[in-house]
Amino acid sequence: MPNLKATELLTSMAGAAKTSLAEKWPAIRHLATSSFKALAQNLVDIEKMSLPPSPAISKAQAKLLIQMQKNTIKMVLLSVEGLGLLAAEAAINAAMDAIRTVVNTAIGFALV
Repeated sequence: MPNLKATELLTSMAGAAKTSLAEKWPAIRHLATSSFKALAQNLVDIEKMSLPPSPAISKAQAKLLIQMQKNTIKMVLLSVEGLGLLAAEAAINAAMDAIRTVVNTAIGFALV
């Protein structure tokens, strides 16, 4: 039975990114929120596809999907003038840290 809720994941990720980016958050709020929303839904979908008795996706495929999503978010954040690579990576890392335990527990393996 799926446990992850996209809205809860989004709230956690956006809150962590907002804290990480501080004064830069207003400039990227809409872009970041949209990207985190897609990631949250992707995580919910991965959880569903990973459920026994016959998972439709392997752990390796799930990890690849998440890495691709993180790269997409990084590109979106880097498109904002004045936001450097370190700030973008810090925001993504903070967002992932905020959901790591709940996602990994729900999925049953270290995905995030």
